[in-house]
Amino acid sequence: MPKKRVFVVDDSPLMRFMVRQLFESETDYEIAGEAANGLDAIAKAVFSKPDLIVLDLTMPVMGGLDAAPFLRRVLPETRLILFTIHRGREVERLAQAAGIQAVVSKDQGVSELVSRAQALLAA
Repeated sequence: MPKKRVFVVDDSPLMRFMVRQLFESETDYEIAGEAANGLDAIAKAVFSKPDLIVLDLTMPVMGGLDAAPFLRRVLPETRLILFTIHRGREVERLAQAAGIQAVVSKDQGVSELVSRAQALLAA
């Protein structure tokens, strides 16, 4: 069975590294690429065609909520997870309106991120 391809988008190099390491430690995943903002993600993800994109909410140039509709349009089969420090119903509502299928708080930890990714990609 082919590995699921994950694209990581976060303005923090440390957070990108941690998420990348997390998915690389799982046998079912490989990293398709990474970007430091939403605009860069749109340009790069189109070519790497990932199964999943993990987006931060707040980034310079273009945040996750602004990038999500573009990503949905050019990669309609790709699942999107918002991985953010922000919490609450409003964030979830805005994420859903932007076409993001799941929101995971960074407070919940990276293990929750993998669980949500598995659930999304199994659906």
